[in-house]
Amino acid sequence: MAQAPLEERARRIRRTIVRLAATSTGCHLGGSLSMVDVLVALLGRVMHVDPSAPRAEVRDHLILSKGHAAAGLYAALAEFGFIDVEELVRGYNAEGSHFTGHVSAKVPGVDFPTGSLGHGLGLGVGLALGHRMRQRPNRVYVLCGDGEMGEGSNWEAIQVAAHHRLSNLTIIVDRNGGQNDGPTEAILSQKALGERLRAFGMQTAEVDGHDVNALCAALEAPSDGPRALVANTQKGAGVPMLRGKGPHYAVFSADHLKRALASLGEVTP
Repeated sequence: MAQAPLEERARRIRRTIVRLAATSTGCHLGGSLSMVDVLVALLGRVMHVDPSAPRAEVRDHLILSKGHAAAGLYAALAEFGFIDVEELVRGYNAEGSHFTGHVSAKVPGVDFPTGSLGHGLGLGVGLALGHRMRQRPNRVYVLCGDGEMGEGSNWEAIQVAAHHRLSNLTIIVDRNGGQNDGPTEAILSQKALGERLRAFGMQTAEVDGHDVNALCAALEAPSDGPRALVANTQKGAGVPMLRGKGPHYAVFSADHLKRALASLGEVTP
């Protein structure tokens, strides 16, 4: 059976995310939706990883440093065959479930539990350096939030990556302009993020974070050192009633869910 186009797979992932928002605990909705197209580009085209052997020794790694957006990553892993989507919806954030509200390494396709912001990139740099020392072809992709780039630990990790010229490392920043406490620009401006990444030695590009083809092209571009991609996105992307608004966290009512699914082309009773 032919695979669905990546844009359709992104739409299905967003349907799963809004279903997770309608569970009893809800989810970090805005930032989960904003990064969907990045995840589709990575898991659908760029990364070398087998869903049937997600812990194979030779594989690419995806580290979600903004681990509070677990709903988005879990939904993408379900779409690409790592986990069962109905098991995810039933178990999300439930007592005793490994589908926790911040990503869990018990979930196939997840290497590290994250969510304490500023830690994922350091893990990724160490992993990339270790693979290079062992002369392995594994590549490492770290997806960060823009608010998270205010953490000093990230810039320490970036310096190490640049010093060692880790060409097997790619950082993607989900530049959705919002964080828990409000607009990123009002809290700690990231307006010069691309320039700062370049100044720290990263080979940097900026791209529309909702254009899957542009994302794939940028992610697959040749590089002789560590790369950074600033993906300009919108919170709530793909769901018209939410786009550009967020919210950061939401617990959907049945009516909210019905409206959100309808806007994604799914008609519910």
